[in-house]
Amino acid sequence: MKSTFRFLRPFAGILAVQTAFAAIPEVTNVTAVQRADTKFVDITYNVADADGDKLKVRVEISDNAGTVYSVPAFSFTGAIGDAVTPGNGKTITWNAGEDWDGEYSEQMRVKVIATDTKGFPGLEWGNEVPPGGFLMGQDGGAEGSGPSRHVNIPWSLWMSKYEITNGQYCEFLNMALAAGKVTRAGTTTYVRAIPIGGWTEVGLSTLILIGDTRDIRWNVNNFEVVGGKTNFPVSVTWYGALAFALQYGYDLPTDAEWEKAARGPDHDDQGEHWAYPWGNSISGGYANYANSGDPMADGRTPVGYYNGNQIPFGPDTKNAFGLYDLAGNLSEWTRTAPTDLEFYNQVEWLGSSNHSLTNSSGRITRGGNSSSQSTNNNLKIYYREQMDRNAADSLIGFRVVRRSNP
Repeated sequence: MKSTFRFLRPFAGILAVQTAFAAIPEVTNVTAVQRADTKFVDITYNVADADGDKLKVRVEISDNAGTVYSVPAFSFTGAIGDAVTPGNGKTITWNAGEDWDGEYSEQMRVKVIATDTKGFPGLEWGNEVPPGGFLMGQDGGAEGSGPSRHVNIPWSLWMSKYEITNGQYCEFLNMALAAGKVTRAGTTTYVRAIPIGGWTEVGLSTLILIGDTRDIRWNVNNFEVVGGKTNFPVSVTWYGALAFALQYGYDLPTDAEWEKAARGPDHDDQGEHWAYPWGNSISGGYANYANSGDPMADGRTPVGYYNGNQIPFGPDTKNAFGLYDLAGNLSEWTRTAPTDLEFYNQVEWLGSSNHSLTNSSGRITRGGNSSSQSTNNNLKIYYREQMDRNAADSLIGFRVVRRSNP
């Protein structure tokens, strides 16, 4: 059969990629070969997972030796998508003639990415935030005019569906205590450890305030949650948030990652911005903020509270990536030191100085909190606030992120 399809003969090189988080699936032995005289490419791979989980598998393709994985590739069949079982000799067929007819390159690369959506027990994840560019900041629409910057994030990422809770953090503290990574100072005032540099102790940094009047306290030989607040978001310092994240192979989101995930795929470019994760208006039934009318005594609400069954009544406010509480409740730590938006890297890079874990500056928090007023901008997606890394008041929490790293 004669064909005008110009593709690469056998691919010039193959790259296996794994997501960076605890108990990650391992992808190995990836090959990709075009069938003779056809426009089909056969991709084979092995994938192992220590937990034996059903996996989600996806493929990305580059025509420039892996600089950018932007070849339009959608027509796949075989061991791809949801519920792929681990094993050897997995096969995927790409109909390149359907997606990329008439194109040619001698620098093709293929990524096979496998995730198991598991890590910390019970931790739930939002949907995949795919790689790509977005307008960070204000676009002059519903959220008003202000600084903006087009930023490209060249990897997929997943953020935890909810802010990390007291129950989850208490479990972490007890595990870290048993491993010698956490110690108490004095009686029941502070928990201390250093999460930076693989837990190498170069000093002591406060993780969380504890005690009988707080959500977590010390009880003889372990930490416990106080007052039925297990499912409420935990309030920690930046060090406390980072310690949890690193322990389980996760990270804190960068400033840009947080905003891209909060905006959703259809409202992230010029002229598309929403003021809030759900739209352009806000009332007490949408989020927990000052005088919003939630019935909780201490100002916070359980994570995921605004799911359509809340008081005051309102809709399910998860955003397009399946994330809750992106506005109000607790502000959220990012990995990023304060940077003027005009000078933010236009291609996100974890190696930049503003993302360095040892940068001595404060850190940017996002999302506003239960003391934010609906009449100001603190609850809007673009709003950024600088906080000291040791800030341990009751209004700052966090969620974690994992990435597919080229």
